[in-house]
Amino acid sequence: MIAVSKENRVLGCLNGIGIGDALGVPSSFLTPKQIQDNWGWIDTFYPPADDHIFHAGLKAGEYTDDTEQSLAVLNSYIRNCKVEPLDVVKEIMGWAKRVENKYASPLGPSTERALKAILNGGDIQVTGKYANTNGSAMRIAPLGIIHGLKGSSLDALVQDVYMTGLPTHNTTVCNAAASAVAYGVALCVQGEQDIGKIIEGTVQAALKGSQKGFSIVSPSVAKRIEFIYEMVLKSTDARKTMQEMYDLFGGGDLAGDSVPVAIGLFALGQGDPKKVMEYCVNFGGDADTNGSIAGAMAGAYAGNDAIPSEWKQMVSKTNGIDFEEYKTKIFELVPNWN
Repeated sequence: MIAVSKENRVLGCLNGIGIGDALGVPSSFLTPKQIQDNWGWIDTFYPPADDHIFHAGLKAGEYTDDTEQSLAVLNSYIRNCKVEPLDVVKEIMGWAKRVENKYASPLGPSTERALKAILNGGDIQVTGKYANTNGSAMRIAPLGIIHGLKGSSLDALVQDVYMTGLPTHNTTVCNAAASAVAYGVALCVQGEQDIGKIIEGTVQAALKGSQKGFSIVSPSVAKRIEFIYEMVLKSTDARKTMQEMYDLFGGGDLAGDSVPVAIGLFALGQGDPKKVMEYCVNFGGDADTNGSIAGAMAGAYAGNDAIPSEWKQMVSKTNGIDFEEYKTKIFELVPNWN
């Protein structure tokens, strides 16, 4: 096995965030059958339909709020060398203002509800108390990179996940989901190659994260990850398993549906970035978010060189992004992280 450097894993994670997002643009919130009828199997970039519920007007290869908010949050981390919840809010609000004409709605329902409350003078300790969607999980991968490079304890990581999501997603299910993603990324950045150990780590992180925030009616993220991983272990046909997973969980934008599916598809693809991201964007449901989450894990797991070069070139050119610059900033940040 070729050794993969931490630099390569970090760059792979960043590219995985953007590529998984961009690949899933046209298929987001479609069913598996609708995806199959339209494209057969998505393995490259397509523009969304003119009447797409969220992404109408985007170009092939253009990423969305999943990547943009991940970078917005990362900008706050870089500036402060720690999690400053109000500054995270400031970054997301600034981003939303810049792209207000780009999307039908730039913000997910939980984030939008919380930010409106904050603008009206709401206390950030309670503005996120009703969140149930995957917004905090979709933008948390950069924190997983930071803690993976630092070799932080699970407790330290989960506390920073909680602080990052505090203003918008301060519920047990959202903290469980975001903690699972962040710790999964951290383990992959550290070079863990045993898929089973990574999945077990996400389960433990979900359990730890579920102890923080306001309780709302929701399923157990940890138990759902375990259930889906059992399906993966028994799988003899990936596409059949995907359909079975879809029938049970849908993979929509609720945190308890999206994150277990994304982590399950990472496992189903054995951490291979191409397989993992293709599985996500052909699965149905919140395809761009699931692709971004699982793409982050797979990119960190296998490294940047394992991602198809044409995918990286397309996303970089279309979005005018150089993830190398963010990789450098992350390595400069980590020694100063508080």
